[in-house]
Amino acid sequence: MKAPHPRSTLPWEGFSGWPGETVLISTPTTTQAPMVYKSSCVELLAVTASPDFASLYQLLANQERPVLPSGERRAILGCGYVGKEVARAWKQEGHALWATTTRRERLGELAELVETPLIFDSTDASTSLAFTADLDGILVSFAPSKGSEVDLGQYRETFLGGLQQLVEALDQRPSNTPLQIVHLSSCGVYGNRHGALTNETAPIADNHPVNQVLLQSEEMMGSIRSDRINVCILRLGGIYGPGRDIPSMLLSAAGGLVQRNGLNVPCWIHLDDIVRCVCFAFDQVLNDTYNLVNDTQLSGQELTDRLCERAGLPLAKWLTIDTSDRILNARVSNEKLKRTGFTFNHPCMVG
Repeated sequence: MKAPHPRSTLPWEGFSGWPGETVLISTPTTTQAPMVYKSSCVELLAVTASPDFASLYQLLANQERPVLPSGERRAILGCGYVGKEVARAWKQEGHALWATTTRRERLGELAELVETPLIFDSTDASTSLAFTADLDGILVSFAPSKGSEVDLGQYRETFLGGLQQLVEALDQRPSNTPLQIVHLSSCGVYGNRHGALTNETAPIADNHPVNQVLLQSEEMMGSIRSDRINVCILRLGGIYGPGRDIPSMLLSAAGGLVQRNGLNVPCWIHLDDIVRCVCFAFDQVLNDTYNLVNDTQLSGQELTDRLCERAGLPLAKWLTIDTSDRILNARVSNEKLKRTGFTFNHPCMVG
């Protein structure tokens, strides 16, 4: 059992931090499917001198289609909560996969998802990202900490140290080879905009050192862009999904006190939509910065009130003062992403 969140009077077990809030402390087997196609088709054609192509088409339409290899070589740098689900999706698409982790005990887990699991630690000279020079696609999903309390040195080394090694590895890449990169960043960079509608052109709240690191990481990734290298930067909202049931966590506050500023407007995104958007970015060869958030533009108090009312529970009470030195208070827009044609499976956390 994890300890209760230090700033809540309620036992929100497993909660890893409010979006944008930080406190600094210093594939299926495919061999049989083609045989089924061949056997069935030959059998159908053999029974008649004049093949019935309508029946043949119907037969093929009813067959389970095999996953065919695409020939793409892709890597997930930082294969954690999000990266594992992307790996599952890419495995289904037939890609050859590499994935990195900083923890040796996770190599077995990753080996079930990718062909080549690797240890990478930007502080360990014995590890390297040299293998990325031969890839067709890279998802950069480094994460320095599971909690909302972040050591700035660790944060800086994880993002900037790791990305610097990636930049150096890609310098060795053949100049005529195309590459698609998706880099996961955070909408927390917008900071306190007093609940204003906010799109990708809004200035970064660089008065906080964590936001400075995130901005530097985005700039480093942007510097890689060329006529052969596309870089899509996705600024994520607070992630919810399996294992991160934010609605249930909020409902646990019913009738209690939440020691956070309920007037602030966070933003959210479901794990499933992150995975879908990463795949979409690769398919559509996106090469820009996008906010990856759903349509929920409610303050913490408003969101909890709606959930409690729908469940018939007493309302929770929130504070009206900030309890963190880094907050997100912005109605973050996803219109730019929607204009690319992307749609959400989970457009809102609450109906």
